[in-house]
Order: sequence, then structure tokens, then C-alpha cells
Amino acid sequence: MSIINVLDFKTANLIAAGEVVERPASVVKELVENSIDAGARKITVEIRGGGVSMIRVTDDGCGMSADDLPLCILRHATSKIATGDDLAAIGTLGFRGEALAATAAVSRMKITSKRRADATGHAINVTYGVCSPVTETGCPDGTVVTVSELFSNVPARRKFLRQDKTEAAAVASVCEKLALSSIDVSLTFISDGVRRFSTAGDGDLKNAVYAVLGRQVAAELIPVDGTSGGITVTGGVASPLLARPNRAMELFFINGRYIKSTVISSALEQALVSFCPAERFPCAVLFLTMHPSVVDVNVHPSKLEVKFSSDRPVFDAVYYAVKAATEAGQRPQLQPQAAEGRRVSPFLPVVDDNEKQEHVQISAFDTRTAQPERRPFVRTPDQIDGQQSAGAVSAPSFSQPDFEPSQAVSESYGRPLDPAQRYEPAPAPEPEQEPEGPHGQWRYIGEAFDTYLFVEDGDEVLIIDKHAAHERLRFEALKAAMNDHAASSQLRMIPITVPVTEEEAAAASLFMEELEATGYGYEFDKGVVNITQTPSGLDDDEAEELFVGMLSELAENGAAPGIAKQTLFERALYQASCKGAIKGGDKNDPAALEALVRELYAHPEITYCPHGRPVAFRMAKAAIERRFGRT
Repeated sequence: MSIINVLDFKTANLIAAGEVVERPASVVKELVENSIDAGARKITVEIRGGGVSMIRVTDDGCGMSADDLPLCILRHATSKIATGDDLAAIGTLGFRGEALAATAAVSRMKITSKRRADATGHAINVTYGVCSPVTETGCPDGTVVTVSELFSNVPARRKFLRQDKTEAAAVASVCEKLALSSIDVSLTFISDGVRRFSTAGDGDLKNAVYAVLGRQVAAELIPVDGTSGGITVTGGVASPLLARPNRAMELFFINGRYIKSTVISSALEQALVSFCPAERFPCAVLFLTMHPSVVDVNVHPSKLEVKFSSDRPVFDAVYYAVKAATEAGQRPQLQPQAAEGRRVSPFLPVVDDNEKQEHVQISAFDTRTAQPERRPFVRTPDQIDGQQSAGAVSAPSFSQPDFEPSQAVSESYGRPLDPAQRYEPAPAPEPEQEPEGPHGQWRYIGEAFDTYLFVEDGDEVLIIDKHAAHERLRFEALKAAMNDHAASSQLRMIPITVPVTEEEAAAASLFMEELEATGYGYEFDKGVVNITQTPSGLDDDEAEELFVGMLSELAENGAAPGIAKQTLFERALYQASCKGAIKGGDKNDPAALEALVRELYAHPEITYCPHGRPVAFRMAKAAIERRFGRT
């Protein structure tokens, strides 16, 4: 007796649904792509209950005949390709013929369609894969697909869906990318009766970016247009002002299809390495046009992953197009306002001493500044030589106090800057007695390789990784500030504006209580969140980076089972503490390093950094003497 079973039509469709229809956003993606392939110039997406209760996609495309309606919901039934040879050069967004069949198998679906040449339209109802007879109906030209009660016949799948707000945000994110992929198509997205956004469909990229990503991104967009090796790259990259701690705003499209690609991402980031701050990622919307035969989109049912016949031409095309755009001088400004009210480009050297002064931040571990309490946060002097510090650098300063170069050099742009006046704090009195270690008083010896600190402690030598130690101390201080709700916040006169994705905006709304407990207060605007209250002890860059980091974690994993909210917040703290800590290889002030050792001795419980690496280890005097033959 054979043990091989040929699956029936219904079971096969349920399996396909598990691959193609992961959530309501997957359904919307497939339906809108079908509308674009049908030549639609106006598409409306409407959802209720995050898309679980209802999804309706209306378009003015070519429509279908009465004979096509029962065929369109069959597996592997498509008008996009006819033979296997067509897979070598796919020119449409859809081609598998699985989306409608997979969706119909796990929902109640109604399709109404009319061709322009027909006098009337036709409709068909499908209940969990079972079709009703086609009926004649009156309707406008185009197609309307309505999906309701998604996964109601598969309870095991439905229980894994997230909250309605989260699912709605995922649908909105998909619609945003589809709207940007076809800027000549007008796309309107409505959620629970509220219109979230609508694009003009006039072919203007800035208008589409304005409608989808917000005014700030559209205003800061640098045009990109270049061709190399038969690959055309167009679109835009935003100024360094909008650089983010993650790649959520790196949007890539190939032949009108939204994709994710490490090759394109790497080319973009390398092209902007001298313009974006360290460990931050650019905001970009890039469109690549190439012959369909050199890119394979038939890799995964989601069609987010693609393979190129050769990665190098793609890398070069993106790299040189972006590089040429950012070096052309047509760049938005990084500084919001200069001293005289005019905007200053971040890509030009500052030449007027009266307009720009370099303000140096003082490390919390610098013993030259008296510290009433132990708080390893970065602090900026309120005023230096009568000028308000409005744009201080976020990283802590551990530079040598007596280093007086005749000309400072811009690390980001490599352009010479005018000499800046250095801030010299008054020296703090030396402590009367060193803190005691496990074996008595310790003595700071020095540093090796600009990374490791050596401390004599009784009959042992302690070797400290300065980055790991500073990172852990910052993490503990940030975590303590997050837990101390009552006195950990400061109101802002000027809010920090943070562009966010739809998923991040939904997370900010869903977890508002938890985020406010960490010291933040914020308000929503179109495409952005305005931070009106930040945790005490954080400068602007740290506060923004920490907020975006928490939003990213919550948007990605906030509703995942088994992940505690505290764990999500701590992940963001890991990033903030790591990026703000001193780095191995940096030249630091010996006094500041000794203060770091003193701070570490005040926390004997610290043995590992947040990433699990050891902070220090000990070498016994006896072991050293054995190596020299003294015992």
C-alpha cells in the first residue's frame, strides 16, 4: 500500500496560505500588486480591525470578464506568465498565481469586476475556497476585492496575529512602500474609517514622499540620478540630520518592486560614510531599473528577497550615483539655523568665528570637575564664553586637556575648521584617600594600546577593558534613571522631532504608558513624533537614539510571546550605553581614565559588560614572579 498521499485541493490551498498569507498585510500587498499590474491609476485600500475583520481593495484597472472570475482564485492561475521561459525575465509584480487562491482558502472573499468594453460587471463569492456561481452586477470599471473574517477557519493561525493596532500599522507600512514603488499611481489608505494618507499619483517623488514619510523627510531629500553598467539609480537620500540608529528608513525598489538587499544597503552606507554620523544609518528612497533577466525575484513567496546575476554592477551603480549626488553641492542643511538666521550647509567648512564656536563636552568621569554625585552621564556646559551651547556633540570628551592644535579637523567631512576656543574647567581637589580594593588601596598605573587600563591592587594587577567598563557603568546609570520615574524627566522648551515608520508610531501609541514610565513624554504628528520630555542626564542625541531604539524593539517584538517588556527596554539601553561609551583605541585623558577606575571600584558587582564580555581580570603577583624566576 502506498504511503504517498496526493493532497486534495483544499489542503493544498491551506498550505499555500501559510506561505503567502502570513498576516493581513500580506493580503493587502498581493491585492495592491495585482491592481498595479492591471494598469490601475487609482487604488483605495480600506481595512477594519487591523485587516482581520475586513480588507477592501478598489482599483480602476483593466478588470476581468465573467469567464476569468472563477479561474483567478485557482492555484497557479495567472495572466502574468505563460511558460517557464517567462520566469527568466519577469516584468510584473505578481506572477505565481497563488495570492488569490491562498487568501480565498482562509477567508470569505467577494470579487466584483468590470472591463471597460463590457456593459455590466460580474461578481463571485468564495467561502474558504468554495466558489459560488458568477452573477451579473452593476459596478464601475475596474476591480473590487473584499476579504473578511481572515483565518476564521484556521484558529491556530489567527491566535498568532498581533493586536489590531499592530496589524493595522503593518498594513500601513506595506501601503507606504507600494505607494512609493509606483509614484504615478494614486493610493489612498483608510483604516477604521480614518484616511491615513493619500498620494497624488502625479509621478513626483517629493510629493509621494511628503504624503507617505512626512514633510521633514521630503524637505531634506537630496536627488539621486545616475546610470552605470546598464543600471539606472534614481530617488533621493536625506541629509545627515535624519540619520537613524537602524535601517528602517532605507527603502529600495527594483523595477517597481520593494525589496531588501544587503548589497544595495552596503553600497548606500559606504557612499555616505563621510556624511552620516558613526553607527547611524541614512534615510533613503532609491529606485533601481535594470533588465529583468539580470535579477531573479523568484526566490521566496514574499518576493522581498532577490538575487542578482552579479552583485558588483549593482553595488557600483548605487555607490557612484549616491556619491555623485552628495558631492554635487545640492544638499539640504544639517544645522537648523545659523547665528544670523540663515541656514548653513553641513558639507562646507565654517569660516566665521562669530557664527560658530566649538563647545567641548566634559566627561562625567573627569576629575577636574567636581561631581556632587556619581552619575556617569555626559553633560554640556550651559554657556562657554557667553554663548549658549545649542548643538553640542553627543559623545563624551576624554581628550587631553593640554592639547592645543592650531587647526581642528572635522572627523566627519575631512575639511579644516577654524581654531576653536577650548574649555578649561577648574581642577578639582584630589581625594584625600584612594578607595580600597579587596586587598587594600589600589593605584592606577597606566594604559596599554589605548585600550587596557592597569591597576595595582594589593598583591594583584587588575587589567580593565576601558570600553567594556564605561559601557557597563553607563548601562547601569541609564537603567537606574529609567526605573526612577519620579525624578528622571526634564521638560523641553523645543521638542525633538523624530521621523518614525508606521510600525514605530503604532508601538509609541500602544506602549505609551511604558515609555512615559522611562521618562519620555511625546506627541504625535504626521509621520513624526515630537518628544516633549526626556529622561534627565541624557543629551539630545542620546535621548533621541534611546527613544528610537526602544520604538524599534517594541515595533518588531513588542507583541511576540515570551518577550518581557523590560527585556525590550534593556536591549535599547544596551545600544545607547555602547554607542556613548569611550572606545578602545581612543586617546583619553589619564585623569578621566583614573576616574573611570574609581567609578568601577565603587561598583564591585560589575564583572561583565551588557554584551557579556568581561570587564576586567586579575594577575597575581606570585604568577608574575614565577614567570621571572623569582620564586
